[in-house]
Amino acid sequence: MKRFLRAPVVLLNYLFACCLILPLGARLNSGTTSSLKPRRLVLVLDGVPYQTIADLRAEGLFKHFQNPARMIATFPSSTNPSLVEILQADSSPGYEDQYYDRAQNRLIGGLQDRVRGTRFIRGTFRETFDYHASALGGSLAYVAAPLSTMIAAQFDLLACKQAFRRSSAPVFVGYLGATDSLTHLGGEQAIKSYLRTLDRGVEELIAESAQAGNQLEVELFSDHGNRYDSYKHVRLNEALAQAGFVTEKSLKTERSVVLPRYGLVGSAQLFTWPDNKVKVAEVCAATEGVDFALYYQADNSLALVSQRGRAKLSQMGERFKYEDLGGDPLRLNPILQAMRKAGRLDADGFADREAWYQATVAHEYVDPLRRLFDGFNLHVKNRADVIVSFADGWLIGSPFMSALAEMRATHGNLLRGETEGFAMSSRQALPAAVRGTELNRLFALDQRAKADLHLSGRGHCQAGPALALALTGKVE
Repeated sequence: MKRFLRAPVVLLNYLFACCLILPLGARLNSGTTSSLKPRRLVLVLDGVPYQTIADLRAEGLFKHFQNPARMIATFPSSTNPSLVEILQADSSPGYEDQYYDRAQNRLIGGLQDRVRGTRFIRGTFRETFDYHASALGGSLAYVAAPLSTMIAAQFDLLACKQAFRRSSAPVFVGYLGATDSLTHLGGEQAIKSYLRTLDRGVEELIAESAQAGNQLEVELFSDHGNRYDSYKHVRLNEALAQAGFVTEKSLKTERSVVLPRYGLVGSAQLFTWPDNKVKVAEVCAATEGVDFALYYQADNSLALVSQRGRAKLSQMGERFKYEDLGGDPLRLNPILQAMRKAGRLDADGFADREAWYQATVAHEYVDPLRRLFDGFNLHVKNRADVIVSFADGWLIGSPFMSALAEMRATHGNLLRGETEGFAMSSRQALPAAVRGTELNRLFALDQRAKADLHLSGRGHCQAGPALALALTGKVE
């Protein structure tokens, strides 16, 4: 009862703190308004699904933009690996901001790091953004959800617009992270309402630029999707305990398993001793709500285990192979037959990256082989021993987050709903679907080229505005 009585007080304090964002945001990236023609604004909308944008386009919104593309995120379909891939940034230490560090044999990251904003921002892909809201603000969006989440999202947008107006960067890249929280906690109608406000804001900025005699080109994309549903919790901890394993924060004994529980998402990454990973994967795969579990084998292939069956995935350079060992767990046999008939498979059953993509772009598991190998080998420094993808409608995550809010959408698994974000541009037509690996080139986001542009004096980019948006008012 006391917790509910405190909620209004907490929310009022949060509103006051959010008000600090506007004057702080106005001071970020300060400089003379650019006279370059045209100027470009790129907005990253965390976790906005493709279908949501397609629906709003059908209503007549975002009329300055050409048709949206489905943006195929990497796997796991979550922010850190997805944005590392898109921005071509250095690998993230972990799959999320709370992660297991092998060298230190302990979990790192948490609320304290988010509040300070140092480890959350410095040395990460977030430093490449010209605007990024405070880490603390994003965390507080969960305090009295969904109202606090809606408020955080609106202040995030206002602060980003002010930072853009004050910037002289010819290419300004802003990150709006509150969209993901709003989708998680508010559901479809809440995020659509916010996106209508965003559309009006974009129209405002385009009109302002036109009045000043400049042309503003705008591009939008999200890092992954979100699937609207009522979610149940996968009880991995209980299943592992019943199998004799102990889930803890470090590998202490031969039965230890580390299972970072961050957010509320559709996949999990587990860390254990080499001799345990086969058994851990089998236990996970047999648990209700799990779609499949995945681990590396001695021959550098991936073993995929599910209640439907098993498969072996192999990679040879840029070529991939799928072997159904019974049950066809990724439902690829019909596609394999079509690829074989079309001459896309070699004598050993391998096909190149592009052939697999084209063959599976409309499949429920989009581009699965590349994404599964990338989930282990790229984007993250501390690679998991076992990765688990949940069925639609299931999630795992932080008990703290579970106590604060009910999830109305989530992301993380290999399936389309949680995978597919969007990409949309006012300056160019995009194909029907694009991969995260292609966005950097299509939207000219290469951070090194961007840094060179700013350092040459043609623009000004202060990396990681979230550093200055800490609610303490300090620029760290």
